[in-house]
Amino acid sequence: MPSSRTRLNAIRDKILRFGKENLEEILHALSDGVSLISGKQRVRVYLEDLTRGALTCFHASGPFAEDIRKNPFPIISADAVVSSVFVSRYPAEFRRGGQNDLPLDHELAIKCEIVSSTLLPITSNNKSIGVVCIDHDAPSHPVATAARDMLSEFIAAVADNIDHARIYHQQLLLARKVEEVKRREAAAFMVKSAVRLLDRLTLASVLVPVEQPGGAKMLEVLASYSEDSDLKSKYDQLGAIALERGKSLISRYIDDRAVISDERLLHPLFIPDLAGQALQKRALTEEMALRSLYVVPRYNLQTREVICLVNYFAKDLYRFSEFEMGLLQTHAEMVERVIHEIGGEHLEIRVLAEISELLQERNEELHPFLSKVLSKATELIGADTGSIAMVKEIEGEKWLVVEDGNGAVIGAKSREWLKKQIPPFRIGGHELAAEERSLTGYVAWAKEPKIIANVTDELQSDGFHRSMSDLIKSEIAVPIITDDEVIAVICLNSMSPGYFSEEHKRILQLIDRLTARHIADIQRIESLQSEVQRLQTDVAYKDPQISSYRLGNIIGISRKAQEIVDFINTVSEPIFNRISLWSKNVLQEATIGLPSILVTGQTGAGKEFFFNNLYNKLNEMYRREINSNGELVVKKTNIAAYSGELTYSELFGHKKGAFTGAYSDRRGILEEAQGGIVFLDEIGDADPKTQVQLLRFLDNGGFFRLGESQERYSRVLLVAATNRNLMEEIEKGNFREDLYHRLSELSVRVPSLNERREDIPDLSIHFLGKLYRTYRDRSDPELHPPTLSTEAKQLLMGHTYKGNIRELRSILLRALFFRTGNSVTGDDIRRAIRDGMHEITVTASQTLNEQVADELLAEIEKGKNFWEAVYEPYSKSLISRDVVRLVIERSRNIAGKQMPQIARHLKAISGDSAMSDEEKRKLFKFKNFLYKTVKI
Repeated sequence: MPSSRTRLNAIRDKILRFGKENLEEILHALSDGVSLISGKQRVRVYLEDLTRGALTCFHASGPFAEDIRKNPFPIISADAVVSSVFVSRYPAEFRRGGQNDLPLDHELAIKCEIVSSTLLPITSNNKSIGVVCIDHDAPSHPVATAARDMLSEFIAAVADNIDHARIYHQQLLLARKVEEVKRREAAAFMVKSAVRLLDRLTLASVLVPVEQPGGAKMLEVLASYSEDSDLKSKYDQLGAIALERGKSLISRYIDDRAVISDERLLHPLFIPDLAGQALQKRALTEEMALRSLYVVPRYNLQTREVICLVNYFAKDLYRFSEFEMGLLQTHAEMVERVIHEIGGEHLEIRVLAEISELLQERNEELHPFLSKVLSKATELIGADTGSIAMVKEIEGEKWLVVEDGNGAVIGAKSREWLKKQIPPFRIGGHELAAEERSLTGYVAWAKEPKIIANVTDELQSDGFHRSMSDLIKSEIAVPIITDDEVIAVICLNSMSPGYFSEEHKRILQLIDRLTARHIADIQRIESLQSEVQRLQTDVAYKDPQISSYRLGNIIGISRKAQEIVDFINTVSEPIFNRISLWSKNVLQEATIGLPSILVTGQTGAGKEFFFNNLYNKLNEMYRREINSNGELVVKKTNIAAYSGELTYSELFGHKKGAFTGAYSDRRGILEEAQGGIVFLDEIGDADPKTQVQLLRFLDNGGFFRLGESQERYSRVLLVAATNRNLMEEIEKGNFREDLYHRLSELSVRVPSLNERREDIPDLSIHFLGKLYRTYRDRSDPELHPPTLSTEAKQLLMGHTYKGNIRELRSILLRALFFRTGNSVTGDDIRRAIRDGMHEITVTASQTLNEQVADELLAEIEKGKNFWEAVYEPYSKSLISRDVVRLVIERSRNIAGKQMPQIARHLKAISGDSAMSDEEKRKLFKFKNFLYKTVKI
């Protein structure tokens, strides 16, 4: 287990990675570090707060945390130890009843059951910025000197980050205060204009909802005006209007959540005579002698939540004319617009500045960039927590993913203690079952923002809230869109109902417009780099014992191997010349069709390996001549893994709604690979519709997404591979002859292993070295794999291979695992071939396949689970895909067609209907294994 010092350093490094927007996360981590070293769970952190002129508790852990946070200390005071530590910058001890038991600390200690405390100053640039208090709720010894020294060192290391975040946070608070003042001034201007608008108006006011402790709301007077200053003063003395039933006149129409409960207030309300009405503070109201009232409500049309009420009072009994009422309604609309938009422009300017600054930074990785965007959005808007979910394809459908099945965050989330684990969310609208609906999923499906003012109401109406925490009361989500495709959704949450406004929506839409292209570019680059790295890994390994590497790591002294090398060297330069023209939009180039290469050969002969080496050669030329820091775009897919419309969609994309499950627009790989290379494996399995479109695409680069009438264009090198005899398929009517001739303008046949036996010894040494580095024990030397005896090489050369390179690798893997010494001997190879022949016989026989599947199902019934009985044997190549498919088919017939039913039947997850987070992760892994690995 890591030492306390190591864990503390990890917390320190985490804090140093946070930006100025992450004050709450920084203080949460600071508290974790203090608790780790002190062994105490009750920690308070006070920071200098110039917006309040006090030492404000920005973080408190343990019991009474809420009460502690409400209790600030003076910055300078002789009555508080916290204040004296802040001023002196020296640590101190507080003990109730002791020498330092000062009045203000004593009062808090009694209230919150604090017996003693250790207080440490926080200083930055030789200036005091705060105090850390470590509290004890029982008589105990103070924090040991060694621990206190370690804590002082830790606090000093992160103090600058705390100070930057503190200043930024207070600047935002101050900006909001300024905006509030501006709103009041604007509202005051508007009500003044109202009184002067109509002679008979005596007083006008604007009421807005404000939340009270406990969640209930009142209507606060944002502004009022009367020519009679005494009348205005008396009206303002009324204070906030209570909304509990029977407490005020307006409570007849609005509930205590500021939602209109009486439909009469959905329209302007005229009260001809206030006398006799149930009024708040009747004596004061009667003293004002206001008689007639015209109330114009402004509210959210979806939720009926009040935005503001504009009141127009007359001193006499007065009936407003239709013209006057229309005039006042227009005036009330202007009031709403002014109070909502005033100050919003300032916030939008700040967002522009903050995001522009972020975009100018060097952001090479997606997750850190998204985390910074989310932190800025959360802090600027004042949300309590939030997340950014990325659109990912799972099981052929689009989902929103914040973190993968292992808990690794691939999007972003803030203040994650409120959202500890976020599962994938299905994208969709009302067609989804109620339990599958989520706000982010709806927003990605609809391509439009949405605000949920009250999650309780949303849940009761089977709406689009998926609760990650009972503390969350309202939320807002906005899609991040590029090229008319949703690539992510940013979602913010508040612990207050009705928190988010149209202004907040505009801010998030502004962030979308500023960051969408950058996010898409980083995503594309990361995906490309991952694919290129995998390709380079495949061609980079070279065994020092082998001298017959010819190109990349193509091995061979045989004539057949040399023919492959000659083909790549011959075609690479002219093909690259063609690729280099695509960025120049040369008209002549666009009229001669796209280049293509057809790669044929038996299963396992190495067709994809050939492609990897061809790509590596072209990519080297791309880096040398076009972009030294870039990568030539590459995409791969296997036609046999799809069927029907899914094949077409994989290649050319689809429009939202084109088929069942098409919940959003999707680009195909031929569009995504613009300017690069696409590898299509098993081209002989393409369906007729796909073949027609591929032929058309190769002729001029044009294509249509499924369900769309807009023609699009892309330029790619298409490399297609097949193990089928395409001429036979043409004769059977399964493959188009014109497509064959178009694909085979350049063609190469990858020889079988039996045709290049002289290469087998070097191939065996190469694969044995790669396998050893992957599977060796930690105690085994990395650079000294087992050797192959002369007899072993002769046996491998004499064997007849039906599975080509794949079979050779399987034999070598078995020999590596079950060898009896440091060298792989002839006996090891004989045993590996014999075991492999048994497996081949089993694989070849459907009867035996069924027998193996039955045995696996019996083992599961007796107590084994899916991971032991199926997953591990398949991972070790002990059972085939066909056996796994049979296990799934038979389980489907027994348990039902839904994946959770199959998973429970096979004991991949528990039998409980309500799944824990861990079980959800197992289900996610189960589905990925079947769809992505076994390709069911």
